[in-house]
Amino acid sequence: MRDFKGKLAIIIGIWAAVTAAFHLYTAYYGSFEPRIQRATHLFLLLPIVFLAFPSIQSQKEKLPNILDWILATLALTPSLYLILQSETLSRRVELVDKVTSIEYFLGVLVILLILEACRRAVSSIFAALVVISILFLFLAPYLPGSLSSRVYSFDRVVELMFLSGDQGIYGFLTGIGSTVLFVFVLFAAVMIRSGVGQFFMDISVAIAGRFRGGPAKVAVFSSGLYGSISGSGVADVYSTGSFTIPLMKKVGYAKTESGAIEAVASAGGPFLPPVMGAGAFIMAEVTSTSYLIVIEAALLSGILYYIGVVSTVHFEAVKKNIKSSPKEWNVGWKSVLKRVYLLIPFALMVYLLITGISPAKSAAVAITTMLVIWVLTERTKFRISILMKALEYGVKSGAVIASALAGAGMIVASVNQTGLALSVGNLITKYSFGSVWIALLLVMITVIILGAGIPATPAYVITSTIAVGALTAFNLPLLHVHMFIFYFAILADITPPVGVTAYAAANIAESPPLKTAFVSPKHAFAGFVVPYVFIANPELLLGQGTFAWYDTALTFILTAVGVIGLAAAFMGAFFDKVNWLERAMLTIISAAVMSGNFFVSVISCLLLLTVIVYLYFKHKNKKKGKKTVKTILA
Repeated sequence: MRDFKGKLAIIIGIWAAVTAAFHLYTAYYGSFEPRIQRATHLFLLLPIVFLAFPSIQSQKEKLPNILDWILATLALTPSLYLILQSETLSRRVELVDKVTSIEYFLGVLVILLILEACRRAVSSIFAALVVISILFLFLAPYLPGSLSSRVYSFDRVVELMFLSGDQGIYGFLTGIGSTVLFVFVLFAAVMIRSGVGQFFMDISVAIAGRFRGGPAKVAVFSSGLYGSISGSGVADVYSTGSFTIPLMKKVGYAKTESGAIEAVASAGGPFLPPVMGAGAFIMAEVTSTSYLIVIEAALLSGILYYIGVVSTVHFEAVKKNIKSSPKEWNVGWKSVLKRVYLLIPFALMVYLLITGISPAKSAAVAITTMLVIWVLTERTKFRISILMKALEYGVKSGAVIASALAGAGMIVASVNQTGLALSVGNLITKYSFGSVWIALLLVMITVIILGAGIPATPAYVITSTIAVGALTAFNLPLLHVHMFIFYFAILADITPPVGVTAYAAANIAESPPLKTAFVSPKHAFAGFVVPYVFIANPELLLGQGTFAWYDTALTFILTAVGVIGLAAAFMGAFFDKVNWLERAMLTIISAAVMSGNFFVSVISCLLLLTVIVYLYFKHKNKKKGKKTVKTILA
């Protein structure tokens, strides 16, 4: 991503301010007619991709070249046409009326522009996946069996991708981005630039810096807090990892381990409310559920994920005898408490959501509140140039998401029109042999494969399109299924062979990317366990069903205990190193704790506590033995 300077920075800053003003206005007062709203959204954001992201990485430090400017200018025309012709197009009958020559030309142009935008700003793998989905529309009629579908002419494919009201480039995914998502991206950008990012880092250092393995725990806390508003694992890595990874290496963590811990901590940010990133808004839309219910359902499972990460980090520090952060890095609570007012926009946004205000309007009010606080509390440091940089960062981030959602919209259109979703769903049902757990396993494998090399949001959208039907056939609630897929779409970012978040962390840690991706799942194991646990124990998804609070609390505690036990088994340490037999005991008993059967879970929990007591006294006796040896030698 280019960093704009000079006159270009001023131009982009003004463009960013206009973009922010449009989205804040529509968030607060209501959006325009869908076609106008979505077209204006892409009109403002798509050109930024070609200016901010070079065609090849070697041009990252250079100004946009003539090709970039040509593509940015061309990117204005398809959306502008839809805005100017919206009234005429609203009377058009899809798949009946002919596609005009100008519509045909602009349709082909915008498809090519979105493909290039996806290649530049998202990933080459994702761009290739979009190309394959378009080609599938032409090839499907010649494929055998359930993969076959009706013939689509070239002009109808262009119509589907360009002119359709609810599919393709300007479909419902772009609609979510234009009405809700971009406002939250802007919220994250303003919060981070106004000092909240550093505030989160200081809180994390104050909480965890003084404990064993402090730098790694700081990475976990800070990345979780930061990621909860940024909604992007990769952005999280580059923001917090530049501080935490060198610090981890300084106290004894290996390069690969440092990168893996930061990647896992950053990847989990989208699990945590109140923002959670693009996936949460899409989930709310496609499940016809309020955004508040989505973030309620995600809360406990997100906390369990981070309990698992913190546990693996702690037991790794025990095993390798890694110390706390250097004293010069410590932050006092007094310094932190002085800036607690920075949390007011968060609290206000959550309050507005609870009272029934729309997510977009809640975010718009929170942004305004943050700006007021920023100006009042930082009068000597506040600069318009800093605010413009925040808006510029928000627009760049929004352009990436807009490209991803437009590309995903084309994939979803292809999948729906060819019936591929039904075909894949039937295959999952067939090879699950009537077992919901096998079906869940197959969906997990599918989303991790599809998520290789592409961001979590497109991976979630694509997999949910083709797999939701198969899982709901087992009478699983729709939101539970989407939450399951969402979890593994995020985890795909840190799993080999191509985990984009793991690769970003490896870049900072100067460690081998593939090796970092292979180490990462060890620390993220809770993420691979928790989705199965909340399917078996839906009381973990708050607001789902009529579960008593004590049922939810007990299930959460038992699951947390099981996660901690499994972390100790995987890392080979508790109070001290544990042998293979003790690791086997911890694994079996911890898994039983999370079985979902009340009596089995409670009995297993008591057994696990017994094992922990045994490990404690073993550790104490070992320390006494060392003291005795030292005394004899003395």
